[in-house]
Formats: sequence, C-alpha cells, structure tokens
Amino acid sequence: MGMPIRTRLDERDFLNLAGFYLHDEEYVWVFVEDTSERPLEVNPWCEISCDCCPHNVEPRMILEIGDGDDVVEIGFAIDIEAARANSLHKLDTLAAAISLLKAALAAEFEHYDRRERQLDAVRGE
Repeated sequence: MGMPIRTRLDERDFLNLAGFYLHDEEYVWVFVEDTSERPLEVNPWCEISCDCCPHNVEPRMILEIGDGDDVVEIGFAIDIEAARANSLHKLDTLAAAISLLKAALAAEFEHYDRRERQLDAVRGE
C-alpha cells in the first residue's frame, strides 16, 4: 500500500454568491498534492534490472472549473524546466484573462443600465 495522499492545497468553492441560484452548480476546484514526505518510488512489478526504477513522482495538480453541464480540467506538470515554465505561464495567462474580463464586464454595467432607463422611458415606467 502506498503513502496516503497529503494535500498542500485543496479548495473547492461555488462561483455564485449565496442565494444566487441561476447557475447553482458553477464551481472551481484547485488541488495540489503535498509530496514533501514522499520518497523515490519503485514499481513493485518491475524486475531488479529495470532501468526505470527508482523514479520521482509528480504531485497531483488539478484546476477544475464546472458549470453544471461541462467541466474544464487544466493540467500542469513540473517534471522538467520547460513544463514548469509552461505551467506558470498557463496560470499567468488565466489570471490576466480573468482580470481583463472583470474590467470589461464592469465597464458594461453603466451602458446596460442606461439602456434599461431608456427602455423604461419608452414603456412609460
């Protein structure tokens, strides 16, 4: 039996405010395994002369976003420098895109509200 999985990060959050049930199954889950106590591993089915043992094990790393119908899972790797750089680039790109989306969405609030006032005026409300 292997070592139990220890967690460095395990956060699951619903994306909507409490009581806002238009899409109540939207969530985000981030998980990173804590491998600080894990030794090198040897596959029990390998022969003594195998050239793959012992080997290092990457931590489980999960970024999952769900909307009730679909799930997006983004993978990460840390086994080589290029993979580490790529994993950090993915996160930086996502953070930048979310920041830009937030600013653009907030900028639209005023225009939507202006059109609502115009609509109310046309309807005589």
